[in-house]
Amino acid sequence: MKKIVFAVAVMLLFFASCKYSGEYETVAVANKFSVDIPSWLKEDQTLKPGAEFQYANRFRNFYMIGESIGKADAARNISSALEGYVTHLCDTAIMKNALLTDSLTVIANGLNGARAEVFGKMDGETIYFSEVVLEGKKELYHLSIWTRSEERKLHFKGQIDSIIYSFREL
Repeated sequence: MKKIVFAVAVMLLFFASCKYSGEYETVAVANKFSVDIPSWLKEDQTLKPGAEFQYANRFRNFYMIGESIGKADAARNISSALEGYVTHLCDTAIMKNALLTDSLTVIANGLNGARAEVFGKMDGETIYFSEVVLEGKKELYHLSIWTRSEERKLHFKGQIDSIIYSFREL
């Protein structure tokens, strides 16, 4: 009987430790921008070389990068920058059968921007990307958030939206 009680207690502790907090933390990046992220994301500098902001939770298959992109780079504006990121996903070997499923304008803390939703196959798995470009006073900013499977995309929709709309230029 003691073994059963002990086994049940261990299982309860295991499952309790698997729950994730609903709390968010604000991460400031290089005195350029800040963004609120779920506390279950951890810094991961392996996602995109050179990106100033890289966070992931590999267990939950949730990844995001953020970067500033100069306004002077190729006379960029919101539309051309977003188009470049979407084209890169759709027209390169990164994704197979990539599709742009939605695009819309966004305003995050007074910054105008555009958002595109893209999905396709990578290594046989369906991957969903939310690509966002925001125009600040100083620079343009790019956020890319991705996850695997439509189920996860729908599950994380609220967190993805919260992250995007929390963006602030510093």
